[in-house]
Amino acid sequence: MNPASTALLDHAPPEVKAAWNQRIRWRLTAHRFQVPPAGQWRAWMMQAGRGAGKTRTGAQDAVEYVTDRPNVRYAVVAPTQGDVRKTCFEGEAGILYVLDRFGLRSGQDYHWRRYDLELEITSTGSKLQGFSSEKPDRLRGPQFHRAWLDEAAAWKDARHGDALNTTFNNLSMGLRLGDARMVVTTTPKRVALIRELAARNDVAVTRGTTYDNLANLAPTFAASLLRYEGTTIGRQELMGELIQDVEGALWQVETVDRDRLGEAGPMTRIVVGVDPAGSTHTETGIVAAGITAGACLCGRREQLPHAYVLADGSVAASPDGWGRAVVETFDAVSADRIVGERNYGGDMVEAIVRSVRPGIPFDLVNASRGKIVRAEPISALYEQRRIHHVGYFPELEEEMTTFTPLDPWSPNRLDALVWAVTELGLHTNVQATLRGSSVAKRKA
Repeated sequence: MNPASTALLDHAPPEVKAAWNQRIRWRLTAHRFQVPPAGQWRAWMMQAGRGAGKTRTGAQDAVEYVTDRPNVRYAVVAPTQGDVRKTCFEGEAGILYVLDRFGLRSGQDYHWRRYDLELEITSTGSKLQGFSSEKPDRLRGPQFHRAWLDEAAAWKDARHGDALNTTFNNLSMGLRLGDARMVVTTTPKRVALIRELAARNDVAVTRGTTYDNLANLAPTFAASLLRYEGTTIGRQELMGELIQDVEGALWQVETVDRDRLGEAGPMTRIVVGVDPAGSTHTETGIVAAGITAGACLCGRREQLPHAYVLADGSVAASPDGWGRAVVETFDAVSADRIVGERNYGGDMVEAIVRSVRPGIPFDLVNASRGKIVRAEPISALYEQRRIHHVGYFPELEEEMTTFTPLDPWSPNRLDALVWAVTELGLHTNVQATLRGSSVAKRKA
């Protein structure tokens, strides 16, 4: 700012001083990846790790845009309605926080209608409107000058990319006023939307890591990062890398995608696999799978049966909570039996599930070898194109395509899948490998 501008600012109203001082501080302290890139981009994608400052960047852009320009419309889109309100608008680094730093007062300088997810700036008449990926049709009608797309990789339909009637497609069609640009702040995942954006010529990408912003994060959080360093999940969630296929993983994205189906055919048996969590802070894996009756809907006329992955009901909850989730998944898919691992607490899994529903069909299995050894025969069935995911299971598929023997974390969803498919007995080789060498099984 030149001396003449500084002199004018000295005589400006308090709220104007506060706004400009805040902007100056932001420009001086923002990381390079938080600064909008030069050029005529349609979208700026800030691809960064957890806690790197993505929310603050999106909120800063939104507030500056609507306070600088009269009568503009700015869309704020997040995975869920709760994310829009609690993170983008009311979060610790959200829009209301930035407005406060600007010196603007609620009810006077701006009006926030939290249940409508709408905020209007009094002086400019400009509006911010919140939307969630849970209801993409709500974006079909409105028009906007600019948009903030928060955690786009976690949107409900991000796996479909820029397809017709998705959240992104509807938003793009409505982004047609003024300079019509979008700001994407996300931890990258290998979903179609992020892969497509990264490959486009009109998308500018900046990259940041969790470590860049450690000074602004709790010391205990920094200490907890050590367990993820050097792992695939650390590269994605901390370093902000868009990882394609992971060396050493038993599954690749293409392997799962190529045989995905929209519906399941007739089945002779359905099993729910359960892999219990070590604590209430981690997930209990709950995955349902069924075996085909007759020809598979995939159209391949081979004699061997195929399997369908039907549901992922995994949950981080108390024992009673995940026990109920197991029974709910059992009912939802009309399963015949539950298979649970006994490694944690002996017969605890069976006892918890049957405390929810006494007499429910249950088999207890005891794994004496590692997850990778148990998973290898199931991975081979995917390679043979004999297992089909009916719909999308992002968290399960993330575990399948990223877990390697060197990772210290435990993929509970993956192990639940392995137990379920193994119990279906697609061929005797799988049964021999797992039951003969690594599993002692007790029929209940």
